Amino acid sequence: MYGYISGITEVENINYCPKCGEKIYRFHGDGTGKCDECGFHFGVVECEEEED
Repeated sequence: MYGYISGITEVENINYCPKCGEKIYRFHGDGTGKCDECGFHFGVVECEEEED
C-alpha cells in the first residue's frame, strides 16, 4: 500500500533503522537518517492524534 504523507521529520525521533534494526549514526539536514548497515534512507513523521 502506498500513500502520501506530509509533515516535518525530526532526527531526534530517529534512533534505529526500521528495516534492519541497527543504530543510526548518519543524519541529513532534511531531517532524515541513513543506515550504515543496509543503506536505507528514511524519515520519521509523527502523526497527531485525532480528537473525537
